[in-house]
Amino acid sequence: MTSNTNNNSGQSEILDPLYEVLLYQKKDIIAIQKKLSTNNKANQTAVHQSNKAKTLPDLYELLLESVGDLILIEKNLNIDGNSVLVVEYRSNKTREASMDISIGKIYNLLVCLEEDIITIQDELGIIGYSNRGRTEEANENARAYLRKFEKFHSPLEDDPGVVLKKYGEMGVKKIRFTGEGLLLIPNLTSQQLHEVFIKNSASTNHCPCLEQVS
Repeated sequence: MTSNTNNNSGQSEILDPLYEVLLYQKKDIIAIQKKLSTNNKANQTAVHQSNKAKTLPDLYELLLESVGDLILIEKNLNIDGNSVLVVEYRSNKTREASMDISIGKIYNLLVCLEEDIITIQDELGIIGYSNRGRTEEANENARAYLRKFEKFHSPLEDDPGVVLKKYGEMGVKKIRFTGEGLLLIPNLTSQQLHEVFIKNSASTNHCPCLEQVS
């Protein structure tokens, strides 16, 4: 009895983090479907089911459902998805296949799924669970540059109309916001950020401050 309890506990410690990753991915897919105005009722149901799933086959089946949803999205957007996911979805949609799945394979499929989700989020300008960390890291790096620029050129440009116009001139077409509604700074070089936020600067190619913040 104790042995079975320990086994169940050990499996739960491994599976629970994977279920949590899948849950976040499903929520990201729902957000994408909402952005595209497609039906996401089935996937919302799957989110609730994933909270109740207890076994590796359960997780695998729910993962394949997400892959199927993502394949449809990629088709609508003319995006080439990860071929590993496509092959897995087409060849293993049976309960028998799910009984023979390994944790290692589940992990690899979740990684592939996350990469495809991030590609779509970047295409649509969506900040979700899958790309939030990378986006916030780029945003924090940019803000670190701006804090250094401010020591040389205070005050920095803070007129949204001017900033967005300069973004557009650099080809930045997607302006993103955090869940709190704060503007996220695009992942630009220090040179580009200098051109956007330094006021009345005709040329920034040889500005001394760039040497100090690189």
